[in-house]
Amino acid sequence: MMLKYEDAKDIILNCFNEVKAKSINVIKSFNYVLAEDIVTIRDYPDTKKSAVDGFAIKGLDRNSYRIVNTFSPGMQVDINLGKGEAVFVMTGAVVPENADAVVRVEDCVIDGDIVTINCNLTNGMNINNIGEEVGINQHVVTKGVLINERIFPILCYLGLKEVKVYEKPKVGIFTTGNEILELGEDYRKGFVYNTNRYIAECFLKKLEIPYEYYGNIIDDENSVFNAFAEMTEKYDIIISSGGISMGKYDFVKKVLNDKKFDIVVNKTKIKPGSPLLVARNNNCMIFGMPGYPAAFFTNFVLYLLPFIKKACGFRDFENKIVDVILKDYMHSRKSSDYFNRATIKYENGNFLAYGVGSQKTSHFINFAKVNGFVRIKEGVGDLKAGDKCEGLIFNFESIL
Repeated sequence: MMLKYEDAKDIILNCFNEVKAKSINVIKSFNYVLAEDIVTIRDYPDTKKSAVDGFAIKGLDRNSYRIVNTFSPGMQVDINLGKGEAVFVMTGAVVPENADAVVRVEDCVIDGDIVTINCNLTNGMNINNIGEEVGINQHVVTKGVLINERIFPILCYLGLKEVKVYEKPKVGIFTTGNEILELGEDYRKGFVYNTNRYIAECFLKKLEIPYEYYGNIIDDENSVFNAFAEMTEKYDIIISSGGISMGKYDFVKKVLNDKKFDIVVNKTKIKPGSPLLVARNNNCMIFGMPGYPAAFFTNFVLYLLPFIKKACGFRDFENKIVDVILKDYMHSRKSSDYFNRATIKYENGNFLAYGVGSQKTSHFINFAKVNGFVRIKEGVGDLKAGDKCEGLIFNFESIL
């Protein structure tokens, strides 16, 4: 039975088993997904600190003060200022507890041990107070987020030694086809270079998912059977390319049936990429993907990437969908959901989708111009410039 896009996606995501968590050194936590909420264990800052290089003073009713000491960041400050006294403090240095203000160096005139103030004084000026940034026992980071270039420095800033993260699935990849050439091999007419392997690897590398490439399997039933027999014992997710359609040498579906896998998705009503075979047993999930790179890429984005992100513990694992206005004609047939390649731009408060030429499944080179898909839902048919529909942006954050 051919499944609608949402139905296939829901079935796949519901096959997910609960991901395990582990504690690791914070230094090694980058690009893992956080498995616990992070709560502060002290105030930030935990003492009064100077926001500038200047003089901490006691008393606001004069303009001259006697300098009694100098403090730099990291020094312990255990004095109280007498009225009319001042200490020199550097940015980030602890301020005496009873100081009323810190005056910038550029607003001062120094003559020996006397500093004269040339500005209006206000209580608390240029002082970072205890808990000003965040207080003790405050929630600062939520579990289910990727420890990326924003979150990782925060964990370091908080001084954490260990953090709980979700374990990553182990992924195995293999391709099929007698016509596949590996990179570096001399071209032969009618053959194609192995592209789908590298599509998968690009996504997995970006998320730092551990993976192995098993190899390209010739179109032979025993070879495909042996590959699955070995890989299902090693990996949580197996990604295959080709061998799932109706051809004479498409053996993936037959082998999975013979190995008594539960086939949960057999085919979908999307273009490109209708051939999709998703199966599972107690050990792993298998994604039998189409052979055409355009269809492989589309299915990876629509189905496999959300599943992998959920398996990594992401709270927000679904693709981000936006409303787009078409700038060009887009073709579709009413019988399927079409995911047409597009260049999506954010202009004057709207997402605008531009066509990139051919939408043929057999064509792939124009993906170089693509940063998203335009979805034309089943039953809609062709759309013209100015029509509205859904858009899926590959790198949502970078476009705004």
